[in-house]
Amino acid sequence: MRKFFVTTFVLAAMLCIATSSMALEKRASSFSGDRSDDWNAGATCRVSYYNICTGWVWCWSGFGEGGRLGLVVDCCCGPGEQSALLQSTHFLCSPAPSGYGFTGTIAVHNVDANDCPVGAAISSQPFLPSVAPFQTVAWGTVSVPCQFAIVVTMNDGEGGVANPALIGTDHPAAGPTGPVACGTCYLPTRPNHSFAYGTVATPACPGSSFNDGICDAQLFWDIDLVCGGVSVDESSWGSIKGLYR
Repeated sequence: MRKFFVTTFVLAAMLCIATSSMALEKRASSFSGDRSDDWNAGATCRVSYYNICTGWVWCWSGFGEGGRLGLVVDCCCGPGEQSALLQSTHFLCSPAPSGYGFTGTIAVHNVDANDCPVGAAISSQPFLPSVAPFQTVAWGTVSVPCQFAIVVTMNDGEGGVANPALIGTDHPAAGPTGPVACGTCYLPTRPNHSFAYGTVATPACPGSSFNDGICDAQLFWDIDLVCGGVSVDESSWGSIKGLYR
């Protein structure tokens, strides 16, 4: 039976995000969009770890040349089913200008026990986050293991000027309005899936969380997969989607 999942986890508190090679900055921004209809009709399930119930997101900058950030994904397929990545969608608070050496890479990697990307990329392509608020990356049908990471590398050492795009996460702390999200919208013990991995020149493993002083924030990314080589057609998805409104 075909199925639809939305996985929303996240976790515990550390302190400010910083690595030996970079210190990130953040600012709050409001968000009021509706993601319920943004779906790849060929997908079986969607994985996402953010929670934007209070209407606020963090906008992160300061990744620097060769800065690396990523999301560790637990696939939503059943035991023994093959998993294939169809597309990933990434929230941007503001895009990078087209060209000017801002193009980096986005890649799919295996991960180790510390949730760090390892080995050669399973698949990779250029990444210029030039469309806001949502940039969708089409992967085709890339076979992936049950746990993998999607990693963005800013400029990949080619540009000379750091990509200025502002990457969005959810907002565990209280926003300019409303309550603290962590502990209200979700448990403070939600597992962390979002990491900054240092830079190409000085990689960090384990990676650093996007902690806002209250809890770890999660990248505002959606991952669409297909299980067992079976896709959901438009008519079937229309009826399934109605169950989750």
